[in-house]
Amino acid sequence: MLRSLKIRNYAIIRQSEIHFHKGLSIITGETGAGKSILMGALGLILGERADSKVILEGADKCIVEAQFEIESYHLTEFFEQNELDYEPLCIIRRELNSAGKSRAFINDTPVNLPILKELGLNLVDIVSQHETLELNESKFQLEVLDLIAKTQVEKSNYLAAFKEFGALKRKLQSLKEQEAQSKKDEDYLKFVLNELIELNPKIGEQEELEKKLDELSHAETIQQASLQASNMLDGSENAVVDILRELKNSLSTAAKHQETVKSLLPRIEGNLLDLKDISMELLAISDKTLSDPKLLAHIEERLQLIYSLLKKHRVQTLEELLTLKEEFDQRLQSLGSLENEIEKTLMDLEKAEKVLLDAGLGLRDKRKSSLSEINTKVNELLVQVAMPNAIFDIQFVELAFEKANADGMDEITFLFSANKGFSAQPINKVASGGELSRLMLCIKSLIADQVKLPSVVFDEIDSGISGEAAQKVAAVMRKHASSHQVIAISHLPQIAGKADQHLYVYKSNEGEQTQTAIRALNKEERVLEIARMLSGENPSEKVLAAAKELIGNLGN
Repeated sequence: MLRSLKIRNYAIIRQSEIHFHKGLSIITGETGAGKSILMGALGLILGERADSKVILEGADKCIVEAQFEIESYHLTEFFEQNELDYEPLCIIRRELNSAGKSRAFINDTPVNLPILKELGLNLVDIVSQHETLELNESKFQLEVLDLIAKTQVEKSNYLAAFKEFGALKRKLQSLKEQEAQSKKDEDYLKFVLNELIELNPKIGEQEELEKKLDELSHAETIQQASLQASNMLDGSENAVVDILRELKNSLSTAAKHQETVKSLLPRIEGNLLDLKDISMELLAISDKTLSDPKLLAHIEERLQLIYSLLKKHRVQTLEELLTLKEEFDQRLQSLGSLENEIEKTLMDLEKAEKVLLDAGLGLRDKRKSSLSEINTKVNELLVQVAMPNAIFDIQFVELAFEKANADGMDEITFLFSANKGFSAQPINKVASGGELSRLMLCIKSLIADQVKLPSVVFDEIDSGISGEAAQKVAAVMRKHASSHQVIAISHLPQIAGKADQHLYVYKSNEGEQTQTAIRALNKEERVLEIARMLSGENPSEKVLAAAKELIGNLGN
């Protein structure tokens, strides 16, 4: 429950500290006094987005802090998951400066707004005239049914089965798309693989072919140059070999008389032999080097094919091309494996469908088993809020399995009629604002009897009712507050009279700025405030007596 709310420099509240009690706390005050400002401040604590315009004029920042008793809310797991210190008395603080920067703290640990908002949903349930529109939403209606029917286990089982079924459906679709794409790719893979198989490249082949191509392309040049060089060395007039032989002979006589000259003769002899060998090799090269246009054309054709495939597959070497060949072969082989995976996924999907169907039927049975009880209790509560002729009924539609969604295999519609002799219709077609407010109060009361709700704040939900209806709404609200904390902003004296705690919001014009303040009223002050709500300023003794009667024997 909400223990206290401290507000500083928010809107026209300079400083205020409000302590809330168990049971029913009613907040009243003149129009424009600042009751909506309290709701805005509470919204900050619950993670709503803030605007620096809400800071009191002249102040640098505003601070809102709240204390909650949370021991009975089973929130330890939330605190552990978000690495927050858990304390039975939880302190939430929100700060906003004039630059628009906002900070939030849970037990003095900084947190982001999503975490704050998630915690807030577990602490306070705000029901305003705007929130009553939720009654028209099918999702909200189903949530109400599930809360009262206590379908948490069945819904959890169904949701897990629904997610598994959906995941398998998406997997099957993906596999089928892959298979379709694979079939499109199969012809291409076979074509490029056959190209590579027919080429049958060998490592180093490209370099060898390029060398051979160069040789064949210049065969005539090589042949003529080799023959000419061979003749120049040996076999023609003035050949180098003949000149060296004459050189050797001319030095032979001198060598007999000079050791140095003698030592040169072996070197000359060696060169002579080398040049004769070179001449013979060049002659052999000339004889072997023949022009071969067919071979040349074949090599050119093969190299062109190699170059073309290298370019086509954007690789630089035959080694890379061979690696690609292996990859293409593996991809082609893998196409057949998709069929097996698809078949297995189909079998898994059939099993998941059965699990989902069983879970959906189990959830449906649990929901349907509570329909009669819910209808009866809501109709009883409608009588208690001065709507004796109202009819509430839940229309339950069983969906085909193909239309199952995350909420189950069912659709429900809240049907309502406020007037005798008229059949119940969907709420959005027949209910007025005041009727929606009372119906929401009945539903919230029923939920409170079934589950542990956080503190409930009714923001002028009593709008559009008065007289006997107001008295009966007050009685239901009072009963509603017997099991947990209820805070209500109200303009009705009948409801204010039922309060365990009466808080009064007012404006003060003391000082340089108008300020909003709030204080708890004692019994005498309550009588005067309720009397004013009944008849305005300066109430008569008769009105004061009526106010005392509204308060009754609550002891406040």
